[in-house]
Formats: sequence, C-alpha cells, structure tokens
Amino acid sequence: MRHRKRQTRRNDITKAKRQEGRSLAPVVGFKVKMTMKLATCTHVSHLAWTKGPSAMAPVIQCLPAAIGFCGRTAWLLLALIGTAAVAGEAQQLLTVASAQSAPAKDTAAKPPWGRIVMVGASVTAGFTASEPLGGPNTPQYCLSRYVDAAVAVPHESTRNLAHAMFFIQPDAEGRRQIDQAIQAGPTLVIGLDFLFWFCYGQGRTENERLQHFEKGLELLEAVRCPLVVGDIPDASAAANRVLNASEIPSIQTRSAANRRLKEWAAKRPKVVILPLSGFMRAVTADQALTIHGLTLPAGKTHVLLQDDQLHPSPPGCAVLALAILDAFQSTRPGPSSGEVRWNPKEVFRVAITPAQEPSGESATRLLKQ
Repeated sequence: MRHRKRQTRRNDITKAKRQEGRSLAPVVGFKVKMTMKLATCTHVSHLAWTKGPSAMAPVIQCLPAAIGFCGRTAWLLLALIGTAAVAGEAQQLLTVASAQSAPAKDTAAKPPWGRIVMVGASVTAGFTASEPLGGPNTPQYCLSRYVDAAVAVPHESTRNLAHAMFFIQPDAEGRRQIDQAIQAGPTLVIGLDFLFWFCYGQGRTENERLQHFEKGLELLEAVRCPLVVGDIPDASAAANRVLNASEIPSIQTRSAANRRLKEWAAKRPKVVILPLSGFMRAVTADQALTIHGLTLPAGKTHVLLQDDQLHPSPPGCAVLALAILDAFQSTRPGPSSGEVRWNPKEVFRVAITPAQEPSGESATRLLKQ
C-alpha cells in the first residue's frame, strides 16, 4: 500500500515537471533565439568596428535568416551598426577610396578640370544591391570613374568623397564631405545626389523636409568654385525596393524644393543645376533622353537604371557623367572642343578598362546602340 502511494507521488511529480517544461519551452526558445540574434549582431558590430563596413559584406547574405529580419531591415541594421566607422575620418572604406583617387602629379592640369571633387550619397559613391556594403564589382558603379573617363584633357584623378551611408546622418556626413572638399582646393565640385537625403528620409513631415532641405543648401554655400548640383528627382519607383514609402516626399514637396533650389542658384553664378529629376523621369518610363545633342531613343533608356529603380547601371553612370559635364559646359563661354568625350559608349569603354566589363543585358545593349 505504501509502495503504491510512493509510486503515485512520483508519477504526479514527473507529470508536473513535464507540464512545467512544456510551459517554459516557448520562453526558453525565445531566449535562445534572442541570444542568437544578439550574438550575430555583436559579431557584425565587431567586424564593423575593427575591419570596416566592407568586412560585413559576407555576413549580410545570411543575416536576415539568422536574426529573422527582412532583407531591407537587416541592411539598415548593418548600416546603423557601422555608423561609427562611417562617421570617422579613419573609416577604412573612405581611406581606401581616398587612396584610389589620390591626385596625380600633372602640372598641365588647368581649371575647371584640374581638380574635380565629388560629394554626395550612394549614386555618386557607387552602389549595387548585390554588394550593399561594397565588393569587387562596386567600383564599376562609382560615378567619378566615368567622369574621369569623360574628361579628355589632362586632369588629376577625381576625388570622390561621397558615401553610400549618407542617409544615416546627412547633416554630419554632408558637412564632413564639404569640409574635405574645400580643403582639397577644387576647381570643380559635383554634388549630383548631395541634396537627395536633405529632402528624402524617414521621420519628417512635409514641412520639415523643406526645412531640412535648407540645411543642405547652407552646406553648399561654403563652396566657392564652380558647383554642379542635382535637383530632387521622383524616386517613388524604388518604393518597397531600396526605399520605404515613408521616406519619399510628396510631389508638392519635391516641386517646392526644386523651386527653392532654382531661387538659391539664381543668386550664385558659379552654381549649375543638373536636372536629375528629368533624367530619372525619362529612364524610369523608358522614354527618349538627349545628352549634348545625342538622343537615346525611347525603349532604350530603362537599361540605364539598375533593378532597384534608383541607382544607375554602369552604362547609366556613363550617361550621367556626360549629363553632368554637359550641364556645366552649357554655362561656359567659348569653345570647348576636345575637352570631353561626348560618346557614352566611348566613355563606358574607357571607364571599365582595364577592369572586366560588367556582364548583363545593360552593358550589351548600350554597346550595340
């Protein structure tokens, strides 16, 4: 009898422990998952701090599955983790870029081509979604590469101070770039997408966007040499790709920003506005586009954009480089024959040599036009 009571008591205890284990299982599982997430983020943060953002590229592919985030959220998380490396002048990525674009010793260089400096965000810096934090193919999307290829007269290698992480802290990053550009003693500054994140971005009302846009203009006021700056384009086609819908300003806000830009530039004779909005409108709709008298026909221009509908393809970089120089040349008096290679196919070939030509339909179609 006593034996049966002991056995019954043991069975009750065993059953209670099993029930307790089942009730704790979700909690334990959650703790394990959170530990994995924190460990993964800690590893990525260590890479960002010790080796720079480029070291995070191999991790980006597995991060969404590892921590349970969507691809865009994971990419933004990595960007935030790498902010410290981005913001400092010792940041490895910028150090490498500066070394690659160090000015060549050329006493024959003369204004305005003598010392070109570029500032801005990911379009200028070079970006491809397959290598969101940089990689072996990313230099093929660097806009300064195509500007150098387009300028046919002797000049120093273009200094590219732009950065793909500009959107994280546009005020601080914009000031850093302008300060460094001025210190370089430029003969021409190009800010194709410098103002983009002073109008786009999350967490602002439409009125706050316009107020923030004024800060971008204030930064550009420090540039005393000729300046080419892009206006604010409609990038809504990139919504739910590389942009969130909440980051995109309304059409009224974009129009107001571009009107303000024209008013601002009208008082500064050295400022030239590149109609980036017109370029984006044409290529997004696959419409005809004319650059320096050369017309790319309708049905042939959509190839100038990458699949994210925001960043240019390598052929698009060649065309954008010519659009920049054409806008600037249109304000210069006197002949300028031989200073610029106006054929986008030639610019494309010069830019990718000796690098391997980018594969894909975009390169092939441009070369066959």
